[in-house]
Amino acid sequence: MSPNEDSAQVKARHNVLCLHGIGTNADIFEAQTATLRHQLNSVASYEYDFVDGNHPWPPHPTVTNIFGMQQEYLSYFDGSAASALTAIDNLATHILENGPYDAIMGFSMGGAMAATLLLQPQNPEADNPSWLAARKLIRGAVFICSTLPVDTMELRHGRMGWVKAEDVGPAGKLHPIGVPTVHAWSPRDLCNCAESRLLVSMCIETQRTEVLHDAGHGIPSGISEVTSMSDVIQGMMNKIEQ
Repeated sequence: MSPNEDSAQVKARHNVLCLHGIGTNADIFEAQTATLRHQLNSVASYEYDFVDGNHPWPPHPTVTNIFGMQQEYLSYFDGSAASALTAIDNLATHILENGPYDAIMGFSMGGAMAATLLLQPQNPEADNPSWLAARKLIRGAVFICSTLPVDTMELRHGRMGWVKAEDVGPAGKLHPIGVPTVHAWSPRDLCNCAESRLLVSMCIETQRTEVLHDAGHGIPSGISEVTSMSDVIQGMMNKIEQ
């Protein structure tokens, strides 16, 4: 193997942090993304780090119909403000200990977790030093049917709150997400279509790409839609490598 070929192989290796949806777990997210990951690995070398939530959570019946009841279903936080803050702290710690990552890929709540960390406060004093350090180790993001990010400033006052459109931008309290992003969402998502579209607007326009699918609040598995998602994600990775 020539030095140039060896260098090309190293450059093609991408590390991706993967965050599951509420009421599932890391193993389920691994299964849900199997076709997508296979397609991505056909064009480059990817390594995936799947991270479980810490809190038991009731699964949706459609999930147990597929994966059964003989496993633990999880959430990253329990619905309280204190728990949500701890979840973001835990995410930042994991990134600092295991990163850097070329991308963070999250489904539903996992996408919201990623976006919460990546939305940087306009006021540096409102930031958290470990979150800031972890943010610098994420080069891109893939949001699949994502729900809205959590408002960390509300959390610090003991209140659950979610980021609104007016919170992001020059007149708001948060900078838009500046890393390249992919937004995979479905018009048939009866749960979170509006929230997924709102998250798109919270990312810098020149750095974001949308890809629509027909899987509702789920992860596409059909070859045509998976290929489209894979192409867009690989396009983001190529942009990151430039």
